[in-house]
Amino acid sequence: MQKINNFETYLEKNYYNNIFEAIKTYMKEHKNSLGVYSYVVLDMSYIELDDIHVKSVCFHQDEGNLLNFSASVQADVILKGIGTRDYEADQQSVWFTVDFTGYLLAGLNLVTIRGVDLYSKDRFNEEDSLSKFLVPYLYAKNLDAEATKFLEKYYKKALKTPMPIKMEELLENMCLEIKYAPLEDNIFGKTYFTDADVEICDINKKNVRREHIEAGTILVNPGIYFMRNVGSMNNTVVHECVHWDRHSNFFELQRLLNNEISHISCEVVEEYGSETKGINDALKWMEWQANALTPHILMPAEMTKVKFKEILSNTRRAYPATRSAIIAEFAIQSLADFFDVSVVSAKIRLVELGFDFVEGTCVYLDGKYYPPYSFKIGSLKKNQTFIIDVKSAVIETTFNQELGELAHSGSIIYANGMYCINDEKYVTRSKDGIPILTDYALEHVDECCLVFDRKIRVSSKYDDSYYRVCFLCRDIKSDNIVEATYDKDYKNNQNVVERAEEIRKSKALLKESIKIQKDIAGMEFYECLEYHMKRRGITEEQLAQRSGLSVRAVGDYHRMDKNIQLPTVLALCIGLNLKPEYCYSLIDKAGYSLKATEEHMVYRFLIDNHTDENLTSWNDTLSDFGIKQQLPDNRKRDV
Repeated sequence: MQKINNFETYLEKNYYNNIFEAIKTYMKEHKNSLGVYSYVVLDMSYIELDDIHVKSVCFHQDEGNLLNFSASVQADVILKGIGTRDYEADQQSVWFTVDFTGYLLAGLNLVTIRGVDLYSKDRFNEEDSLSKFLVPYLYAKNLDAEATKFLEKYYKKALKTPMPIKMEELLENMCLEIKYAPLEDNIFGKTYFTDADVEICDINKKNVRREHIEAGTILVNPGIYFMRNVGSMNNTVVHECVHWDRHSNFFELQRLLNNEISHISCEVVEEYGSETKGINDALKWMEWQANALTPHILMPAEMTKVKFKEILSNTRRAYPATRSAIIAEFAIQSLADFFDVSVVSAKIRLVELGFDFVEGTCVYLDGKYYPPYSFKIGSLKKNQTFIIDVKSAVIETTFNQELGELAHSGSIIYANGMYCINDEKYVTRSKDGIPILTDYALEHVDECCLVFDRKIRVSSKYDDSYYRVCFLCRDIKSDNIVEATYDKDYKNNQNVVERAEEIRKSKALLKESIKIQKDIAGMEFYECLEYHMKRRGITEEQLAQRSGLSVRAVGDYHRMDKNIQLPTVLALCIGLNLKPEYCYSLIDKAGYSLKATEEHMVYRFLIDNHTDENLTSWNDTLSDFGIKQQLPDNRKRDV
């Protein structure tokens, strides 16, 4: 079995004599222009090549399997001549560039040295340069151009007329074959670049059979399609086709160095560790290329624009009285069906193509879908969003003083996954009492909702660019992390905040709030609790039922000064449906303050946004965050 660490070692081992003779010839022909200097030999009369060392190689792509590459070679030379005292000898190093051509197919064949010259740094050309692992360079700015090249070779008609790419036809054009077989966990596909005998198991992974797989075969795992809900079967197939088209040289090089390699495996990954180096970096880079190019191939830029505009126009004519955001969402779904891709893939592709307004469609957050929304074009800058998930909302209102004050004061409220001005023009209540945006707000989100700087991470390792360009994640419905931060200086936020403050100050309820706060200012906890019960018209029996406490316990708490636990105080607050300011007052009178712990952060979020709900919904939210503490406590009791 042949196993060599790198191509430099392979080249020196197999072509040492050829390189040695080529450099030796060059030295004879250019003896006086080698630029060799010695403090020992002052007048050189003799120079001899002693040894060579291949230090690095630069690769350039040519047609097919033809490969051009340049080796940087350190040559040890012996100098002889008149010295300071007598005839002297010295050893120096001279660097050369040796240019080669060869055919990389089932080994490196027909290797020819094209020329030798003194070393000069190889000029990088993004058009034909290859990495040291023979992976072609690819930049985000060139994704559409590279996808066009791919389609011109294998599916040219998709560049002339909008159409879905038929996988069977694409595979036939590329002379590839597809087979379905359960693969190892997380492996969604394997592309075989050479014949191999492999073990394949049945769908239950119990019975194993040995099968001969020919080069040009793609094995697809039917249980783990690429990117799960973000992608589709088509994503998997095109992803593997990209490997075959762009990365055969990588495989041939690896096979040259290790003849046991037969295929490339593609995973649904959770993370690439930052410590990955060398070959792992090359594999990561190839996956990025296949991931990034796949949606650009399935949805070519110009044809996607043409088809989406057509669908959008037809939909607007068919439903003239329908909200524009709903029209856009329907058009995206139709476009996804047309190109046979997922809705999420279609949405992200359209954003890349400049249709910014689709940001407000197909909104999926914290396990549920929200109605689509519209906003004035230009309201969002790059990496900004109106959407913020519950976890980020809890964190931001805890650690961002400005946003926390807005939420605690009631100027803004969390609805539809956004922080909105708390006014009946923009916010109403669902049948379940949950704050939701009005139709007017959904059509004018930029007028009433705050903007957040966003960084979407599909795991703790992936950032927004990886998600948006590669479409790569296990399950965006459960694993994605949205890091959203509030910027009080952003102009749109300043406008919304000013409007929110004006509305809040104009409400007559403010007077009532001031009066109540004055009334309870000097009260003890039990006096304050009794005051709110009378003000709200709630009896001991009713409060006991609404707070999960016994009637006797409620009576004790509002008649006498008695020690009380924080979860019990919170249960009384939601039982009375107290406004946030009264909840914080009651908590303070009980001798507590909310800290920056995860449990207390969730308490603060519930108080700021959900005091119109009930004990059950609060406990459900605590459970959703993985907090074991329940209200009023964790004991089962009979009331």
